[in-house]
Amino acid sequence: MGSTLSCIEILTVLITKYVRRGSDKLNRDWLILSKGHAAPALYTLLAEVGIIPKEELVKIQSINSILQGHPDISIPGVDMSTGSLGQGLSFAVGIATWIKFKGGYGRVYVVMGDGEQDEGEVWEAMTNAVHRGLDNLLVIIDVNDYQLDGRTAEVKPKHYMPLIWRVVGWEVFICDGHDVVSLINSIDNALGCRRPSVIFARTVRGRGLKPIEGTELQRVE
Repeated sequence: MGSTLSCIEILTVLITKYVRRGSDKLNRDWLILSKGHAAPALYTLLAEVGIIPKEELVKIQSINSILQGHPDISIPGVDMSTGSLGQGLSFAVGIATWIKFKGGYGRVYVVMGDGEQDEGEVWEAMTNAVHRGLDNLLVIIDVNDYQLDGRTAEVKPKHYMPLIWRVVGWEVFICDGHDVVSLINSIDNALGCRRPSVIFARTVRGRGLKPIEGTELQRVE
């Protein structure tokens, strides 16, 4: 619930305002929830826009439900099976490269976690995206300051992440991840860039659920 609630506004804005759906994989948009453990947030929004039945939400992870613990491409509206952190950006680079090679106009949106930045595969994909000039790729990083090993700031200094992405060659934006207007302004600016863009969205883990809000707690006792 902590990770789900920290990114709910991010996914709400993307799914209800930006991500264009359709059967043409080359000219529609792709949405990849690289931090797959926040799947309930994605499922909630897919139900809200009518892609999956709302009655499925109360059955998440049940043996008779279509909704898995992590996003799976068997679920309507899910573009990539995720859960193994770090792989989402690599997949996105591949899709964005294919779209540009084929002359399509689809975009690829990726939602990642700040703890996910530990993965070496992220850094490899990050540099490759710049090399390929993927201006159709937008990453939003949910900076909720917690990861499996504890507080993100105790594992790695937070301030260096935007700097590194910028030095590599990405267009970097920073916003309030719980403020819809701030998110929209940042995304609109990013979509106008001629190189890959990343938005660092500052959030609060478990926001709105007071017993776990801003803590490492996994559940309400």
